[in-house]
Amino acid sequence: MKNKPAYDLRLFCAVISLVALGLVMVFSASRVIAGEQFSSPFFFFQRHAIRVGLGLLFLYVFMKIPFGIYRRFNFWVLVAALLMLASIFVWGNRFRGAERWLKIFMFTVQPVEAAKYSLVIFLAARLAEGRKKLADFEKGFLPLVGAAAAMAVMVGRQPNISNAILISMITMTLLFIGGCRIKHIGAFTGAAVAVAVPILYRMEHIRQRLTVLFNPSTDVNGIGWQTRQSLIAFGSGSIFGCGPGRGHQKYLFLPDAHTDFIYSIVGEELGFIGAAIVLLLFTLIFMRAMHISRRAPNEFGRFLAMGIGLTIFFTAVINMAMTTGLLPTAGLPLPFVSYGGSSLITSMVAAGILLNISTYGRDPEPSAGRGRSRSMRNADYARRATAPRFADGRKR
Repeated sequence: MKNKPAYDLRLFCAVISLVALGLVMVFSASRVIAGEQFSSPFFFFQRHAIRVGLGLLFLYVFMKIPFGIYRRFNFWVLVAALLMLASIFVWGNRFRGAERWLKIFMFTVQPVEAAKYSLVIFLAARLAEGRKKLADFEKGFLPLVGAAAAMAVMVGRQPNISNAILISMITMTLLFIGGCRIKHIGAFTGAAVAVAVPILYRMEHIRQRLTVLFNPSTDVNGIGWQTRQSLIAFGSGSIFGCGPGRGHQKYLFLPDAHTDFIYSIVGEELGFIGAAIVLLLFTLIFMRAMHISRRAPNEFGRFLAMGIGLTIFFTAVINMAMTTGLLPTAGLPLPFVSYGGSSLITSMVAAGILLNISTYGRDPEPSAGRGRSRSMRNADYARRATAPRFADGRKR
């Protein structure tokens, strides 16, 4: 009788728990504004439930696809992502002064959500080529930061500064762990900051958000309103919260309560304990991703798992810091929880890839032959599928 694939159960449970919580909190946070705008308190909830169902389907599909396939097409995955980002400037939909969305048939998508994971796949494939190549500035380091910089610049021009910074954080972290020289990383980071700071300082909304961050009382009825109402939500929730559905900030006090600021509603209705549990679930996802990375059968799997874990965790932490007033207001949703199809579905796809990598984990015992476990057979397959080849097709 064949053994079942050893998917990481703790990772799976953490993801499903956040998705289930998101269903409850999206309905609670959106029912007032849905009733006001669409005469139905279920409008946003129904759309979110459909996306959850679609996300679960994608999760299952990508759990079954061998992760080694992505290495073969890493360059074209990146090119497709960059082309989608570039097409926003031609066919993009403008909302609140930003062009971040693209209309594809009857769907409106935010390409940056998929682009982040496309970049992770590209970086993982190139980092897997070895430290010796990465030590070469022109052939190893420069192509990687060039791809990341191109993506960050296009995202920043939307403008979407928070995601541009997130892309930079993920890239530099992976390059550091991957073995790139510190002097190369430091020099590029310094140059990027020197160029970016004057540009950002010219943007009025960036200056206003930084002013409100350090002095929230300067514009409590303007750009500081959202942060102030978010903090009121956390204060109202106290330790145990006021109970699901009983919060007051969603009554049109807190803008974007069901999207970027859903963590504030969690804090209000489920209290400090509920907010802490959400943070712990994201921490668990990050820890399981690092565990999967350590047990991956090859370097590509190692960096891919690490990159996915970093992307999910960094996004969640920045969102939580934003809602608690520790960072300026930014348009970053809370993965698996916030309303929004692009974020939810790409997060589920990423989780599916991570779960697939978990089935290829190395076994501690070097058993051979018929008695070998499913995970060992999977590991052998991954090594064969991703092994470098000579020009004539022979494996090295």
